[in-house]
Formats: sequence, structure tokens, C-alpha cells
Amino acid sequence: MERKSIYTVDKSGTLQDIDLYKLLSVIKKSVPLVILIIISTHLAGYLYLRWTKPLYESNSELKLDIKQEASILNFNTLKPQNLNNISGEIELIKSKLFFNKVLEVVDIKISYFSVGNVLDDERYKHSPFNVSFDFISPPFLDRKFYIEIISQGTYSFSYQEGNETIEREYNFNQTVESPGFSFNISLKNDFDDELPETKYYFVVNSHENLLRYLSNNITVEPANFNANTIRISFTDYNPFKARDLVNAIDTLYLTYTRLEKIKANLQKIEFLDEQLSVTEERLENYELYFENFTIDNQTTDLDTDLKFTISQIKMLDSQRFNLRKRVAFLQELKVEIDQEKPTYIPLVYQRYLPANIVKDFDAINKLLSERDLLLSTQKEKTFAVRRKNQEISIIKGKISKGMDELIDQLKEDESTYTARKNILENEFVELPSKSNNFSKNQRRYTLYEEFYLSLMKNKAEFQIAQAGTTTDFKIFSSATLPREPISPQKLIIYGIGSVSGFILSFLFVAARYLLHNKISSVKEIERSTQLPVLGTIPYYSLDSDPETKLIVDKKPRSSVSESLRSIRTNIDFMAMGESTKVIAVTSTVSGEGKTFVATNLGGIIAMGETKVLIIDLDMRKPRIHRALEGDNSSRGVSTILIKKNKFKECIQKSSIKNLDFISAGPTPPNPSELLLSKAFDSLIEDAKKIYDIIILDTPPTGLVTDGILALKKADLPIYVLRADYSNISFLDSVKRVVSLNKFNNLAIILNSIKTPSAGYGYGYGYHYGYYNDKSIKKD
Repeated sequence: MERKSIYTVDKSGTLQDIDLYKLLSVIKKSVPLVILIIISTHLAGYLYLRWTKPLYESNSELKLDIKQEASILNFNTLKPQNLNNISGEIELIKSKLFFNKVLEVVDIKISYFSVGNVLDDERYKHSPFNVSFDFISPPFLDRKFYIEIISQGTYSFSYQEGNETIEREYNFNQTVESPGFSFNISLKNDFDDELPETKYYFVVNSHENLLRYLSNNITVEPANFNANTIRISFTDYNPFKARDLVNAIDTLYLTYTRLEKIKANLQKIEFLDEQLSVTEERLENYELYFENFTIDNQTTDLDTDLKFTISQIKMLDSQRFNLRKRVAFLQELKVEIDQEKPTYIPLVYQRYLPANIVKDFDAINKLLSERDLLLSTQKEKTFAVRRKNQEISIIKGKISKGMDELIDQLKEDESTYTARKNILENEFVELPSKSNNFSKNQRRYTLYEEFYLSLMKNKAEFQIAQAGTTTDFKIFSSATLPREPISPQKLIIYGIGSVSGFILSFLFVAARYLLHNKISSVKEIERSTQLPVLGTIPYYSLDSDPETKLIVDKKPRSSVSESLRSIRTNIDFMAMGESTKVIAVTSTVSGEGKTFVATNLGGIIAMGETKVLIIDLDMRKPRIHRALEGDNSSRGVSTILIKKNKFKECIQKSSIKNLDFISAGPTPPNPSELLLSKAFDSLIEDAKKIYDIIILDTPPTGLVTDGILALKKADLPIYVLRADYSNISFLDSVKRVVSLNKFNNLAIILNSIKTPSAGYGYGYGYHYGYYNDKSIKKD
């Protein structure tokens, strides 16, 4: 069965309160552990403070400022070179470049330590010896070299080489040589022989380790932006070392900054001189370019030259066109002459032809007309016609030759014009490029000229500023010698220990409450089942009596006795006036106190002048004879059920009048079968004839079925649960037993409750229960 949550919802929908009894019980049980937790957290804080090296912090404050005395010369436009840029100055101080400068000034190349039981202490400037070295190879950097002073003249030197420890004795001022290092160790004059023997070691720090050390321990932050102040802090386990490093950083920063600012201005002036020289050289080159351009092109007006070239190209194209036209006309004339056709030359072309060619054209036209006239009267083979053909052939050859010469001349002229045009076109293509280059060079010349003048002006301003501007950095607060460590802080550590102790205690109690799965109060029984509760029996320590005992006769006024009397009264009410009753007492598991309840309940009833018989039915693990100081060796329930002995032969007397009992007898192999026999019914009937009350001490129902068989014979079954011992899941077992076996009158007794619940028991301070492990195993 799952444990119910802290809150449950009733039918009305409201939340029930936390079980205060259970909570108080858990708190009461947890008090020693809570105290232990609080002590542990405080002890942890003490040990942390004891074995944590105190860390100290030294601070200084600087003011960043400049004087601009050059302003009297009206050079107010010059800005102060970012001297007021606090962020830039902070980054400068935290830079590796500046740390390198610090390491050049501060001597922390070698660190000295004394060996303690747990923590080692750095002996900054208080080492009893000095170490110098000629060389040391990188593998031996950042390694511990141990020194143990033996006397004023000798010491023991050791170091770890792999898994081997190398140790030798040397005299002071004697060179310690090795393939990896060469040391010279000397003892200081103020060394006191009476000082307690202490082992020391030194470390030669690598440059990277020192840079990392400075970077990890320095803090630079703005103190006041309006006042241009910054705060430099340095932390170290040695307060003197922290103060010395802050002093060195302050001093070096002021000197370094002053030199850097002067150096910066000088570098700017030097840069301006270089730029002036370069610019002047460029201006001279441009002037030389303009001079050569004028000589080569014999002009500086390239636009006019461009227009003239275009007109020349157009004119040459026109002339070439006319020449091509004349050549084409001549070629047509030549074709007509070759075909011996009459050809008439227009007047517009006659002026382009030589006079002899024009005359020959006229002559051949005339001859062609005459031949045509002859052919109209004569045949072609006649002498007159052949003669005319001969004359025509002579003139035709003369014309053809003249025409060829003229065409060749015209083509040659065209080639000349074409060549001239090509030259002009090439010049035309180059002119825009020359013009653009010329214009670009003119613009550049103008820009460099203006830049040159600007450089001259800036150089003059920087030279005046260099003479009149000085840095004025001041140390407002010099490095302090820390008196108290910044960590660990005792109050905070102890406060954390207290708070964590209370939080852990609260969580522990809460977890224990939530995980508590034991029945601790009547309220839990009533919440989980509808069965009646006869009463509660207070806790009673049995440290002196580890076995189950009859105590009501020895302590009749104890709270246990009073609670049993209350239970006896409640039994009378439940029995509704019946004179003879059979009461069966059982539990879920051994250790819940059913035998104790059976014997002492029987005793308290018998003390009221009622004859009571207790029958021990737990034949596997009998206890009644021990509680009532009887015998169980040869006779008992088992021998009665097998009819070896008669009922009256097995009855034993107790120390209380009217209280008798029958022990379980020898353990049989089949207890369940015996309880099912008619002999068991006869045993009960025989007991009823003599006794008013018969109490059956049955076996636990959670282990064997014997207890169920006995409960069915009882007028009043009683189920015993033990507070803070019985699991809540046992209530499910009780409900299952009732449901399966139809027990309508089963009642519950809560045993060994340490704080009596309201309405049950009495608070006399005497308690019952099984306190040690040995008794828990016993019923």
C-alpha cells in the first residue's frame, strides 16, 4: 500500500492538517541527528577556515589627468590623445606587454616556501636562504626543490625526478649542478639556529606562469568616471607581496605612461615627416608628367584636338568614297568597251578622265558606228569590215590600258587615304584615355597639394602640443598593507554553516516524515480503517527484562496497567453482557506485542475476580509459558489436541489468582491441521465450563494461517499493532482478514505508543515496548 501524502482531502473537499503526532514523533527521533547535522556543518566551516589559506588584497587609487598648456597658443582643436579614456588605460594595465614590464622590475622569478603540516607558507622576503642560478632548462621550471637546513654550513637538497626522489647534501655557497640546472644556494646572515626545524622548498617560476599569476590576481576597475580615477587591486596569500606588487604596478604605470605618451607624440610627428616627404615626391612626379605631356602632345587642350581629328576622319571617308565610286564607273566603262558597245561618258565624269581617254572613247564610238554601217551593206569577212575591226581593236586596247592605269592610280590613292584614316582613328582612340589620365592626374595633384598643406599644419600643431602638453597622473591612495584577509570570512562561513545546517536538518526531518511508513498514532488507524480501537498501551522499556513478562501484578498503578483496565472496560461494552467470552489476540508479524497484550490483559481481567485461562496456540514459537513462568516441556495444547493428555492435566497456575494458562506444548509438524480438528472445539468447550474468559494467543496472521483459524473460534478477535514498528500496509492485511473471513467484531489495540493519543491511554510516564534489536525479534 502506498503511503498517503501529508495532506488528504475529506468529503467536503477541505485539506486535513498534517499529522502533528507523527511530526512530533519524527522530530523527537531526529533530534540527535539534527544536532549532529548542525555540528557537522559548523565543523565543516571550522575545518574550511582552518585549512584554507587566507587571501589578502592590496588596493591603490590613481587619477588620470593631463595639462593642456598649449591652449594659450589657441590650439584648442587638438584632442588629448585618449588620456582620459579610462577603459583604454585599464586594458593597458592588464595587457601582457605591461605585465612583461612589471616582471622586469619586480623580482619574483624565484618563490620560497616553508612546508607545513597541511598548508605551505610562502616566505616572501623572509626566506633563510637565497637561490641564484646560472641556467635552468624548461622541464625544471615550476618544479619544487626542497631544502632542509642541517647546520650553518650544510643543507639537504632534494627534488623529484619521475618516480625517484634525488637527495644530496651540499655546503652553502657550493654550486649544485645537474644536466638541467645549476644553482648556488647561500644562507642569510640573520639565520637563527634556534628556530624550529622546518623544511623549505623553492620554485623557479616560468615566464608564462608569472604572466598567468599576474593576470589572475590583478583587478583594475574605474573608481569614478567623472573624476577620471581607477582602482588597482591585487590579491595574494602573502599581504606584503600583494602590497609590493601594487606599488610596483603604480610606479611603473606612471613612468611607462609618461614615456608612452611622449613617445606617441614623437611617433606622430615622425609619421607626419614621412608623409610630407612622400607627398612632396609625388607632387614632383606629377609636375614632371605635365611637362612631358605638353612636350609630347604639343598641347594641353585635348578637347580641341579631338574635334579636329574627327573632322579629318570624316573628310578622308568622303574622299575614299569618291575614289571607290570613280573606280566602279571606270570598271563599268571598261566592260562596255570590252563588249564593243557604244559608250557615252557623262560630263560629270569626264573631268575625272584624261583628255586622251575621252578622245579615244569618241573615236571608238565613231568606228563602231561606221562598222555598223558597213555591216548593213557588206558581210563581216569583207576587207572594209575587217579593217574597221582592226582599228576598233587598236583603240580598244589603248583605252583598256589607259583605264587600267587610271584604276590602279585611284586604288593607290584610296590606300593612302585609308592609311591616313587608320592613323587618325588610332589617335582618336588614345585621345580620351590621355584626356582622362590627364584629368585624373590633375585632380590627384590638387588633392596631394591640399594634403601636403594639411600635413604641414598638423605637424606644426603637434610640435606645439608636444612642447605644451604634459601628463599629470597622480596616486591618490598608495598601496595598502592588508591587515585582514578578504577570504575566507569567518562570519560568512559560520553563517553559511548555520544556515546550511538548519536547511539540511529541515530537509532531513521533512524527508523522514514523508518516508515514515510506520503506524504512529490511533489517528492513522482511524483514517485507514473503520475498525474500532479498544485502546492504546504506552511504551514500556524492557531493557532489564528482554523476554515478554507479566507486569500488571508487579506495577498495578503503572500507565500500562491503567491502559489495560481501560481496554478491559471497552471489552465489556463490546461483549454486550455475555458472561463467557473467547478472546483471540493476534498480529501481523512477530514483535508487535500480542503475547504481552494477551498475558497482561488476562492478568488485569483476573485481578477483577474473573477466572481467566490463556491458551498458547502459537505452537511454532510458544511464549506464554515464559511470560507466566511455566513449563512447556512435555504437556500443552499440542498434546491435548492429539489426545495424549486431558484438558485439566495441562492447566498451569500463574502468580495471579484466577489466572491460569495452557502452554503450547511440544511443537507438532502440523499445527494448522490440529486447530481444524474437533479436539480443538472440545478444548474450547471444556475451558468455557470452568473459566469466564478464555484468551487465545494465536500465531501472527501475516506468517501462517493458524491465527485465522483461531480467530474464527473467538467471540472477540483482537488485532495488535505496534506503534513505530508496524507498517501502514499492515492495515491492509487487517482489512483483508476482516473482508475474507467476515469478522464483524474485530477490534484493534495499538501497542507501545510513546505519546498517548487523545482519548486513549494515560500519560503516567511509564512506557512499554521493545527497545533493542534482541527484543524486537521476540513476541
